[in-house]
Amino acid sequence: MVVHGKKNKENRGWVNRVSIKKPPFTLSQIKQAILPHCCILTGVWVIAHECGHHAFSDYQWVDNTVGLILHSTLLVPYFSWKISHRRYHSNTGSMERDKVFVPKPKSKLSCFAKYLNNPPGRVLSLVVTLTLGWPMYLAFNVSGRYYDRLASHYNGPIFSDCERLQVYISDASIFTVIYVLYKITATKGLAWLLCTYGVPLLIVHAFLVLLTLLRVKTQRCFFRYNREYDSLSSVVRTSNLADRHGPGVSFPFDGTLIYKAMWRKAKECLYVEPDVGGGGGSKCVFWYHNKF
Repeated sequence: MVVHGKKNKENRGWVNRVSIKKPPFTLSQIKQAILPHCCILTGVWVIAHECGHHAFSDYQWVDNTVGLILHSTLLVPYFSWKISHRRYHSNTGSMERDKVFVPKPKSKLSCFAKYLNNPPGRVLSLVVTLTLGWPMYLAFNVSGRYYDRLASHYNGPIFSDCERLQVYISDASIFTVIYVLYKITATKGLAWLLCTYGVPLLIVHAFLVLLTLLRVKTQRCFFRYNREYDSLSSVVRTSNLADRHGPGVSFPFDGTLIYKAMWRKAKECLYVEPDVGGGGGSKCVFWYHNKF
C-alpha cells in the first residue's frame, strides 16, 4: 500500500515523540475560533452525506431516513444526490463521466472565458461559484458532465427508470420543506427567515462547493477519456477531503492555505490539454493549463 503523501520521509530511528509542552492555545480559544453560525448546518449536511454512503449506521433504512430528513431540511434532494454522488466517486477523473467540475478542453471554452482571466474576473467567478454554484448544479447541472438534454437532480437523464421513484420521493420532500418555509415566512416574516435560515444555508453552500473545488480542481490531478480511463488509478490520485474522503493515498500533500489555494485554482486551472512534454507522458492524459 502506498504511504499517505504527507512528507514521505521514513523515520528509521526511534519513533518521534509528541511534545510534552502545553499547547499554545486553550480550549476556549478553539471554541471562539469556530463560528457556530457558520459550521452547525455544514455539520448537519455532512451527517446526511455519510448517510448517503451508508456510513452513519449499520442499517440502510436508518441511513436513508436520517439522510432524507437532514438533506431535505437543507433543500438537497437526498436520494437524487446520493445516486449521482456514488457515480461521481466511481468516475473521478473521467472527461466524459465525471459528475462535477468537469474540465473543458481549450477549444470548448466559452467565448468570454479569456476576458475573466484577470483579478476582477477571478473574484467574480469565485463569488458566483461559492454562492450560486451548488443550487445551479442541482437545478441545471452547471459544471457537470454533458447530456444531450437538460439535466437536473430533480428529474432528467442523470437517472435510470428504476431510480425514478427515489427521485420523486426526494422531490416531494423538498416541496414539503419549501411549504414549511412558506408558512414560517407568513408567520415570522421574510427578514427573519433570511437571517436564521437563508444566510446560514448560503454559507453551507459555500463550504460545500469550496471543499469539492479544492479536492478535484488542481494542477496535480489528471483526466482521461473513457477509452483510457482507469477508475482506481484516478481515485487514488485524487486529493483527499478532510484527509480521508476517498483513498487519495497517492496524492502529494499540499499545505497551501485555503484562500491561496482558491486563488491559485481560479488562476491556473482554466482548461485541460494533453501535456506529453511536460510530464504527462501521454496524449490521452489531460492536465490543467491557463495559457491563452
